[in-house]
Amino acid sequence: MINFKEELNNSQFRAVQKIDGPMLVIAGAGSGKTRVIEYRVLNLIEKEIAPEAILLLTFTRRAANEMLARAARHNALCARVDGGTFHSFAYKILKHYGERILIPRNFSVIDQGDAENAIQKCALSLGFGGKGDKKFPKKDTLLGIISASINKELSLEEIILDEYPHFLELVSKIEAVKDGFQKYKREMGYLDYDDLLVFLKKILRDDLIREKLTQKYKYIMVDEYQDTNLLQGDIVYLLAIGHKNIMIVGDDAQSIYGFRGARHENIMQFPDRFENCEIIKLEENYRSTQAILDMANVVLKNMEVRFEKKLRAATKQATGEKPQFTYFKNPYEEVEWIADKMEELKNRGVKFKEQAALFRATYVSIPLQAELTRRNIPFDVFGGLKFYETAHIRDVLAHLRVLENPKDELAWVRILTLIDGVGEKTAEKIIAEIKQYNEWSRMIQILKTEMNELSEMFSVTNNKQQMINDKERVSDILEVVLNYYKPIFREKFDDWRTRINDFEVIKQMSERYDSLEQMLADFVIDSPHKQIAWGTNKEDDKLTLSTIHSAKGLEWGAVYLIGAIDGVLPSNMTLDNDDEIEEEHRLFYVAVTRAKKHLFLSMHKMGRNMGVTQFNAPSRFVSAPNVLEKLEIGGMATRKEIARWGDEDGIENY
Repeated sequence: MINFKEELNNSQFRAVQKIDGPMLVIAGAGSGKTRVIEYRVLNLIEKEIAPEAILLLTFTRRAANEMLARAARHNALCARVDGGTFHSFAYKILKHYGERILIPRNFSVIDQGDAENAIQKCALSLGFGGKGDKKFPKKDTLLGIISASINKELSLEEIILDEYPHFLELVSKIEAVKDGFQKYKREMGYLDYDDLLVFLKKILRDDLIREKLTQKYKYIMVDEYQDTNLLQGDIVYLLAIGHKNIMIVGDDAQSIYGFRGARHENIMQFPDRFENCEIIKLEENYRSTQAILDMANVVLKNMEVRFEKKLRAATKQATGEKPQFTYFKNPYEEVEWIADKMEELKNRGVKFKEQAALFRATYVSIPLQAELTRRNIPFDVFGGLKFYETAHIRDVLAHLRVLENPKDELAWVRILTLIDGVGEKTAEKIIAEIKQYNEWSRMIQILKTEMNELSEMFSVTNNKQQMINDKERVSDILEVVLNYYKPIFREKFDDWRTRINDFEVIKQMSERYDSLEQMLADFVIDSPHKQIAWGTNKEDDKLTLSTIHSAKGLEWGAVYLIGAIDGVLPSNMTLDNDDEIEEEHRLFYVAVTRAKKHLFLSMHKMGRNMGVTQFNAPSRFVSAPNVLEKLEIGGMATRKEIARWGDEDGIENY
């Protein structure tokens, strides 16, 4: 039998030992919450509670399996505990009781791809989104809008106004598609992922069924409760209100998925929903040095809405080096310094796989991807498509490729089929004519017949290319291409607002080139998305480049938080919403607490926004003067420029 007192710290022991009544475990970053759930399951079993009476809800099946498998190593009965995701639990309950709310026993669950195809079918049947209807949302966007309204329990109009304002005039049509989609699913006996939760909540409102489930599941545990949405919060309440033997585990300071519908209020309001709730805080951190935790604690203290906690290193390791904030003139100085530091740490014994660069949005990492590629340093990118794989960047590069090689047939197909009314057959006919000539003037004449705007764009860019020898920059050619492409881009992508920053990145990169040929070689031939392991590096020793969202739950010996700029972190799309600013604050906390021993924050002073050069200010969340190493200034930044941070005298505190 396990001696829990010896295996756990005091707070963990209290959480494991408490059996009855509601309990909220606030698990600070790196505080061993998995161990608490593992040992509490074991304790319940050792108290002779039947495993079938215990329910563990998690956000991934893997997490549930891992916790129960670890507990089962001590007692095989733990493997019989009912553990899984909200959706898998909903599926099981609806298969058993669904007929009571008119759901057929043989219903099928459709995945996201099938749901998108079904919603497109419904839209087309209503006459929306056909081949000539470029303004109607695409199927994935439609599903996203409808899903968000369900999970956030907001109207379609509220979702569209907040996230897709360019579709506001289409609200009534999207409402009609939603109604048609729901009707289609009923007729076909389909449920999608959202339906599973919607109908589980509905069935739990049936007093008879809720009573049966209350009798069956007498002890309930929920992991990562800060990530639950409104529906999931209500489901937990309905499952546990009968006996109140409910333990939730989570960290309010790591609630960062509001864009998916996660509701920070769920964990904050839990003690109000369950009277006499005991709150236990896990504050001993088994991951980071105290120097890093000191900064994390300052970040916590500055949050507006939070449970009070103060992290402290659980082991008696050295305090460690202070986190460092480094300030550079431009993004290229920033990434050169970061790459130098990564190689330095590698030489000091910190493998590449123990280092990670984190960022708010993928576009921030593009200069670093290019620098690492130039140095043949292997890396993986997590969080969305790599920059060079995104459709809009591939479109732009296709225009540049034909300027460099007028016989690039694949690039011509991509360019021409972007134009309304031009399919592959028409494109092939035009390309066959173009390939007969090597002179741009003749090619432009061919294009001018039906595609005047495209011919004008190539006429201007070709002239600029001829002028490069007279010190014209490649960026001037790119500017013409982007001016032509942007109207097409806005029509092609429903989410163009979230992609448009990538154009600023590619423009910044183009300013470093006097040769379009060399730029395309760097962008295409040696593009970072190839991600092979070069030289003497082993394939498994790769750096990690990740969005902060994708890094949650992970840890590295050294973490580089790049682009710590106001308007980047927090994102400029959140600056008008206090709740979203707070979520960005929590995102900053998540980034800081991924580091074990080394934490580097960085920013560059000069950037571009909508084509205009601007001076960047540091992230408003970097307000920890006593826990950061003295500011180092890269490039040609002056004291006057640094003073843009605010009070010039206050800079000395860094």
